[in-house]
Amino acid sequence: MRFLVALALASMLLLPACGGGGDGGVRTENGTKLLLFAVDSANWNMLTPMVENGELPTISRLLNEGSFGILKTGEPIQSPQMWTSIATGVTPERHGIETFVVKLPNEDRMVPVSSNLRKVKAFWNILSERDVTVGVVAWWPSWPAEKVNGFIVSQRAWPVQWSPHGVPFGATRDEYGRLVVEDFPGRTYPEGLYDRFEKYIVTEEDLTARDWGRFFGDLPNVDPVVAVDAMWVYAKDKSFADGGLALLQEMEPEVFAIFFQGTDVVSHYYWGYQTDKGYDVSEDDERRYGDVVRGYYKYVDEAMGRFIEAVGPNCAVVMVSDHGFETKDDLKVRWERGEEVRTKEGNKDVPWDHGVDGAFVFKGPGIKSGHSAADASVVDVTPTLLAYLGLPTAEDMDGRPMLDIFEPEFLAEHPVEYVPTYETGDRTGNDTPMESPLDEGMKEKLRALGYIE
Repeated sequence: MRFLVALALASMLLLPACGGGGDGGVRTENGTKLLLFAVDSANWNMLTPMVENGELPTISRLLNEGSFGILKTGEPIQSPQMWTSIATGVTPERHGIETFVVKLPNEDRMVPVSSNLRKVKAFWNILSERDVTVGVVAWWPSWPAEKVNGFIVSQRAWPVQWSPHGVPFGATRDEYGRLVVEDFPGRTYPEGLYDRFEKYIVTEEDLTARDWGRFFGDLPNVDPVVAVDAMWVYAKDKSFADGGLALLQEMEPEVFAIFFQGTDVVSHYYWGYQTDKGYDVSEDDERRYGDVVRGYYKYVDEAMGRFIEAVGPNCAVVMVSDHGFETKDDLKVRWERGEEVRTKEGNKDVPWDHGVDGAFVFKGPGIKSGHSAADASVVDVTPTLLAYLGLPTAEDMDGRPMLDIFEPEFLAEHPVEYVPTYETGDRTGNDTPMESPLDEGMKEKLRALGYIE
């Protein structure tokens, strides 16, 4: 944990604490009590040097004012399973989301997992039942969007899961070249919310030179084939971030959560262009592609800052990742000798892949400031959120609240309480895999990332 302690000291030097304060509770000016940023594969391998270099001002401030540490994940290290464990507080064997795709009944075809296959309640269900308003944007998996006390924009509200020929899956072009998205249910809850979200959707075709310049140097000589993987996922995250921010400001849910996918995608494709990670690349390739991963972390930091500014300084803020990302040293040695290697999760012939050490940061009234906390698990996130919001944790959850992050006075005034379970009644009544117009595009993306065959 020495690097986390150093990170805390560095963050304190970078920025002073922001204004505001608190009365020991989670109260804010506009009604939103807690922001949850779900940042896929965020890891201290990237966060630590970037904070030390002053490149992540929002995250630096959170570290200065909050508690942070390693968030351990389970294996296999795959996003749908782990994000569902984060949202439910239980392991994949119990919540039922155990892979990227599932087989349709009585058919050989596979479809991406859908939210109705989840066997237990997520935090947005639990909070809704206790009259807490929620907003959830782009969580994986969140389609079809469930009925909640608030709103959900599912990850399939964005039509462009993969666009190899400029025409997204789940969409067509009309005679004037305009994007026409195929209508299907469950993209948002309420259903009519999709019409308000749709105006924020952009595709890689809509991105400007300024957008490209966030990630790539020497733009005239950037290979579009190499660049497309950063740009499609940026268009996706940008759509959800811009639309999600507008809905947050309009509807002011008490708890708001948003998922960013791009930090994982760009790590898979551009990790090996980073010379500071020990990779030998040409000067031209380093100039063009060497800053893509860092550029994406900067974008997410900037987006997080806009959300925090919108709700005010007293709002509690949480950032979590489902797993880490790292160079596999044993594979790198063999790879550099010209031997064949294969990663476990990404199934690629490169020496970088998912790692078990993700990251968490909690900041808010009652949370220790500048505190390097004990390691925690992905199943501990929801129990901790419930405890912080003054709700009981369920005894049958696999996770437990991260007590190490709380000020002793906070725990004295708000002792953790428990109930036997939240699993009462039939959650969905439908455990049959569901199809959508985006399925083939999603599977094509998953194949390209090496997640499925």
